[in-house]
Amino acid sequence: MESERGKFHRGNGNGIETNEPLQLVIDPATAKDTGVPAANFIRCFSKWRDEALVKPVFVTNHGRVTHALVGIERFIEIAEKPAPQVESANPFELAEWIDEAVIICDSKLVVESMNRVASAICGISASQCVGRELYDCLPKLQGTLFEVNLMRTVQANEPTSADIPSPLREDGWLRMQTFPLHGRNVLMFRDITEEVNRHRLADVKAALIEAMAIHNAIGYVRVCVRGLIARVDEPFCDLVGLPESRLLGARLGDLVVREKRVPFKAALEETMGGAGARRIISKFISNRGETEEVVAAIVQLQGAYGAEGAVILLTPVNLDVGIGGEDGAEAF
Repeated sequence: MESERGKFHRGNGNGIETNEPLQLVIDPATAKDTGVPAANFIRCFSKWRDEALVKPVFVTNHGRVTHALVGIERFIEIAEKPAPQVESANPFELAEWIDEAVIICDSKLVVESMNRVASAICGISASQCVGRELYDCLPKLQGTLFEVNLMRTVQANEPTSADIPSPLREDGWLRMQTFPLHGRNVLMFRDITEEVNRHRLADVKAALIEAMAIHNAIGYVRVCVRGLIARVDEPFCDLVGLPESRLLGARLGDLVVREKRVPFKAALEETMGGAGARRIISKFISNRGETEEVVAAIVQLQGAYGAEGAVILLTPVNLDVGIGGEDGAEAF
């Protein structure tokens, strides 16, 4: 087989020469249609070797591309091409996506990184702190429980976690964590002032309910948005003569005597609808057959996601103001 350079002939699958020009491809995905069968490649190797100096020659086996022949210059170019460099990621960049304040210091408490949340809580930019000793840029932290917990991590390599009074905000609270990380000391904290206040209010509420039960003259009822009883105290159980197990889930309005039921239900619905607190005099049905007039104070119960019902406080209408002698004078 003789050919001029650049004018190539190809054989068919049986090795018979043809005058059709060789169609070479660059994309291996389509090479199976225009590639060189392995048998033809072996018989006419010198021809495909010359062709590979111009473009890659793809070799097929049963129609599937298995090899590619390229010139030495192209091979050296591919072999010497540097591998793509993967951009090195700073592991501390993760702190920018955390919704807690993060300050990273070295072993000598020199600030290496501070995320945006920490900058906001501390009232100072990261550029003003990075490279400086922690207590130089945040002197309010020195001499506080913040420093006590941090020093345990610095000196004993021990992680700590605590809720502490905030040295950065008056009457504030912080939930802080300190832990070692690759020779560094990490401080994580967030403001929990509102959370602490909610817990305090919950504690006060529980104490008030307990005090009312001891008082034994103030009935407490909590109803859901449908007007069903969700909680009662002992004085209310005594008022209607029924145990708590019988009252839970009952409709409060159905326990009011018939002649007082409509105005009581109206006041309850208005309060739960956001019309404001109501004070109404009403009567409840007693299992003992007795009825007693009570003053009912109805207040809407607000939860984290809106109204959750109402709270009703009940006291007898004839409840004496004074405690002690017959003249009503208060006894101490």
